[in-house]
Amino acid sequence: MKKTLIAISLLSAFGGAHAASSVQLYGTMNVAVTKKGDAGVTLKAQEYRYASHVGLKGSEDLGNGYSAIFKLEAELEPDTGSGTYGSDGKAFSFNHQAYVGVITPFGAFRVGRSTTPFVNMWIGGNFSEGRGIGEFTGGLAGSGLLTTHPEVAARWNNALFYDVQKNGFAAGFAVTTKGSQSVVPTRNEPLRASQDLKTAGGAVVIPKGYIISPATTSVDNEGKKGTKPAYGLYARYEGKAGLWGYKVGAAYQVENGGSYQSSGNNQNAPAEAQKAWLVGAGLSYGPVAFNAGYAVAKINNTDLSVASGARLRTAKSKTLFASLAYNVTSNDKIYVSYGRYKRSNDYTFAVHPVTGAALLTGSGDIKGSQYSMGYEHNLSKRTTVYANVRKVTNITNSCTAKSITGAVLTNNATATYVQSCGVAIETVDSVLKTEKGWSYDIGISHSF
Repeated sequence: MKKTLIAISLLSAFGGAHAASSVQLYGTMNVAVTKKGDAGVTLKAQEYRYASHVGLKGSEDLGNGYSAIFKLEAELEPDTGSGTYGSDGKAFSFNHQAYVGVITPFGAFRVGRSTTPFVNMWIGGNFSEGRGIGEFTGGLAGSGLLTTHPEVAARWNNALFYDVQKNGFAAGFAVTTKGSQSVVPTRNEPLRASQDLKTAGGAVVIPKGYIISPATTSVDNEGKKGTKPAYGLYARYEGKAGLWGYKVGAAYQVENGGSYQSSGNNQNAPAEAQKAWLVGAGLSYGPVAFNAGYAVAKINNTDLSVASGARLRTAKSKTLFASLAYNVTSNDKIYVSYGRYKRSNDYTFAVHPVTGAALLTGSGDIKGSQYSMGYEHNLSKRTTVYANVRKVTNITNSCTAKSITGAVLTNNATATYVQSCGVAIETVDSVLKTEKGWSYDIGISHSF
């Protein structure tokens, strides 16, 4: 009740709330002591399972089974209390969700910014239980085997969303306007010129003081001629039979590439999937629950020019995740999980200035495995303390360069290799170094 009054008071300051409206202030505050890969120990907002956020949501009964709804939800950094968050210092905004809509007897219709079909199927159906440090899907949503970019957007802007739920069944679809950006991380800084890259014993060396790191950028091409909409759909079903519980789900998503229309300085390529699909299943018996998922994403950047920096032309990733959770008591849970990610890449590093024929190409794999174990204890219905440990191992980050004649560049110390496969490998390694090996976190999360 107090939260409702506070929220209404906040809205009243901007013109007043309708007397028949119900408005609620809600959120999650979470901070953890974290050690990831070769990085030092930090006290920060845990960025995965218990992501911190704050929001306002409300509804108004319109009668006859209809209701008007809205939601404004923002990410935040409770460990600093600042109005910025993330490594790239994004300003505070309602970046998680911002929509208005109507609930009808036939389902809910919403317009604005919200979660995509992948998220509504996987997270909405709780198939991700037991993921601990790191999300389920490697490049798809960050599994601890982060490459340089997530491949499938978790949220869409300028979109229409439809969802329906009935008797354990849930389904929905979403479609954006043409050219609407999906705002996913991409490289925001160009690599140094080739002459600044040096070799030492055949290894690629990035000049001292220059850090290659992913950053978030977006390009708003909404309504731009020649652009396309993003769209997708999902469905899931959950049922029970005595002590047994079961669930299945699937999602399909097509991105529009709008985020990359102007990211011409990305030397390792945008890696937003053009098409992706995901399936999941779960089975439980009493206090034990098993969940598994498998996803495939296809990347196609052939509509972007090599000259602009889009060197990754096509790729295909496959991700497998499985977890086992056990409720020791009503307030204590332990879980273990396994994830495997692989992406096969095809590069074009140089083309003929007149004909556009490929002069220097490359191919390679990025793959690895993640093992996690975690424990949760509920201090109350709203407060949880937790601990996770994870190891990312069996990593492969390869690239083989070939000339127009098909000859393989076997000397990794040559300037040509450094400028092609060397850059691709180093770019990914710069991200993987803080993920591979052992990681742990110990934290507390409170929802209100």
